[in-house]
Amino acid sequence: MVDNFPLFPIGIIIFPGEIQPLHIYETRYKQLVHEMSECDGSFGIPYLNEDSISEFGSVVKVHKILATSPTGEMDILVRGERLFRINSIYEKLPGKLYGGGTVEFLDMFNRKASARLATYFGNYRQQIKEIDKDLSRQLIGDPQHIFEIAGQLPLDTEEKYSLIQATSHSAREQLLMDKLSFLLMINKKLEEVGYRFYLN
Repeated sequence: MVDNFPLFPIGIIIFPGEIQPLHIYETRYKQLVHEMSECDGSFGIPYLNEDSISEFGSVVKVHKILATSPTGEMDILVRGERLFRINSIYEKLPGKLYGGGTVEFLDMFNRKASARLATYFGNYRQQIKEIDKDLSRQLIGDPQHIFEIAGQLPLDTEEKYSLIQATSHSAREQLLMDKLSFLLMINKKLEEVGYRFYLN
């Protein structure tokens, strides 16, 4: 349990190892990004669903500041580190413009993938390599854990949130197995008709 953890609610979920772009324009979040980049600190992105802050979110670090405008707006990349659950939330942290809360890290959710899931993901990666070499370069490293694999799949936000909300590790694995089975089938059909496949 961590108290006074910086929070930046937004409508995205970022899994461990996943890199996502953000555009920072509010003064409070400019302050947050500057402070976190200077100290290599982590902050939380609670999933904002239709103006309602959800129970779960992503812990991220500033991976790279791409550009800064004369007005201080920034385009940055953040990298997912882990997941968390919110226990309480505060509008502002002491002496800061941005808010925060008390959070519980959910490292127990990111268990090592089963051999079956790892095999399915390996088949998917090989299939992508054969279909589109440029796209295959986005599938980096050798992910061993369930959310690291999920971060390399074309999941929409609702699918990601369903994965976090699942009641057990086996349920999470089954959700990913179902998605991989669907992707493998679609890619095979695309190969058969000569199309190239692109992740959205």
